[in-house]
Amino acid sequence: MRGLLELVAQVSAPISAQQTHAAVLQDGGIDLQAEIRGLAEQLAAGAGTAPRLVSFDLPAGLVAAFTHDGLVALRSGAGVMWEQPGARSALFGFGEALRLSGARTSPLSDAMAALRDAAKQAVVRVEGREARPRFFGGGRFSPSGSAVDPAWDVFGGWQYVAPRFLIATSEGQVGGSYTSVVAPGVTAEAMEAEIRGALAEATTHEDSPAGEQPGAGPAYSLPPDGWMERVAEAIGEIAAEKYQKVVLARQARAAMSAPGGIGAVLSRLAERYPNCFVFKYRLDPWDWIGASPELLITLDSGHLRTASLAGSRPRVADERDNARLAAELLADPKERSEHEYVAIALREALTPLCDELHAPATPVVMSLANIHHLFTPIAGEVKRGVDVLDLVASVHPTPAVGAWPKAAGLAAIDRLEEMDRGWYSGPIGWVDFAGDGEFAVALRTGLVGRAGAILFAGAGIVEGSVPANEFAETETKLRPLREALAGS
Repeated sequence: MRGLLELVAQVSAPISAQQTHAAVLQDGGIDLQAEIRGLAEQLAAGAGTAPRLVSFDLPAGLVAAFTHDGLVALRSGAGVMWEQPGARSALFGFGEALRLSGARTSPLSDAMAALRDAAKQAVVRVEGREARPRFFGGGRFSPSGSAVDPAWDVFGGWQYVAPRFLIATSEGQVGGSYTSVVAPGVTAEAMEAEIRGALAEATTHEDSPAGEQPGAGPAYSLPPDGWMERVAEAIGEIAAEKYQKVVLARQARAAMSAPGGIGAVLSRLAERYPNCFVFKYRLDPWDWIGASPELLITLDSGHLRTASLAGSRPRVADERDNARLAAELLADPKERSEHEYVAIALREALTPLCDELHAPATPVVMSLANIHHLFTPIAGEVKRGVDVLDLVASVHPTPAVGAWPKAAGLAAIDRLEEMDRGWYSGPIGWVDFAGDGEFAVALRTGLVGRAGAILFAGAGIVEGSVPANEFAETETKLRPLREALAGS
């Protein structure tokens, strides 16, 4: 694992001064030149005896340079995005101060060690809590697996990036921060050149990634009949008591036929799924995007939140039918069993890390735009010294995306799916330099290229599952991305 000193040669060298985009520098009465110069002086003054991450508040004019074209433009241009539309909260990251990554087989523990090492050397001078610097990223569902899809090569086992520019919106308020790896003895002039270059790059980024396109190849990793045959095999293995639950996923191809690019796609997801985590993580030639309904872990000043989300019914237009479907879901023994495996696994994983842990005895129904889920919220207080990375490692993968019991079921996933999940159903989110953070399970997701996307969805298989019904469930789960890409 490379340390921060080895990474500095690649990420902290001053960028050559570039002509900053004219539209960015025009502002009503705010002297952006002076703001850039002042920020550069602050960063240079933060230099120490060794390279370290240094963050300062972004001046108002520079914040305005990113936000004056609105949310669609932010969603389009950001390299990373994390948004909860219903909570009116969003984070947009541009450029990179530091990127940490691991090979395809690198486990989550390597990511934890690298992130903690970098955070120890950070100096933060950011007043607004929402704009505090943080690492954004995620990782594979599993670092092992027999199927290897080249589309996932650029992602590796895990990746985390601390953006140079971070724009935060919360309840109508907007702020920002700038983060850089500052070398010993760096001058204000060198930092000013870096800021100007980073600003020019961030505000002129092409909307959609270029490169490999997903249009070639089969429409599905397995054809529908083949995938349902694998579901039938899993049902037989459950009957033989090899495991009790397994989630089998599939993939599909979709064209991006709607105008407006990736910013418009993300805007449609944010509008239709306000209670989901809408995210974007760009690694050329792909944008990894999604609208996940499933919180993995939130940790804020020692207080954790998570949820069991498993068991589903489609949501329809008629509200009387919806009420009937929700009641059926709540009463269905098969769906309740599938849900309970997840709730049990979360409680067992988190209890050793918590002083307190609370969960209601029975689930409720969470209704999204196109689907109903069984939902059990879980909250607690963690033990001293526990951070969000400890919690992610303890609960991933939950039976909502994996299996119960874990070992036998995960082996079945690798054997039956015949595809490389990559980052699908892995953790996705952010961690700040103090160890707080928020992660979702990467669901309702797609790898989006210029002309189309590879989409992913899965279904939980338990005793009583019916292959055709499980296939229909995956089709329901593919709808959000399909419709967003098509503009329908």
